[in-house]
Amino acid sequence: MQVKLDDEVLYEIDDHMLKLLAHDLIDPIDEIKRRLEWVIKHKCEQCESRITEEAITVLRNDPAVDAIPKDKKNLVEMAFSRPDYKNRAEREKLGIISEVI
Repeated sequence: MQVKLDDEVLYEIDDHMLKLLAHDLIDPIDEIKRRLEWVIKHKCEQCESRITEEAITVLRNDPAVDAIPKDKKNLVEMAFSRPDYKNRAEREKLGIISEVI
């Protein structure tokens, strides 16, 4: 079994590993799917929490901003749409460590 993303094999689970998992799990494949989903969702939740906090601070300090959305998704999209927004790779490239937006 392979775990893929955009046709790239990220991880291969061989028969031996499946047998090991089946020793403790009723449905190893379902459990693998569940855990992968949890990891991705959990990471997104953590990222959303950080960007939300950072965005509120930046937007509150911007005199051009009249209103800050209550909805997290709209707040995050507002932060992403700012011309001064930089993602992690861009911040690293510029040597910006504590400033996120």
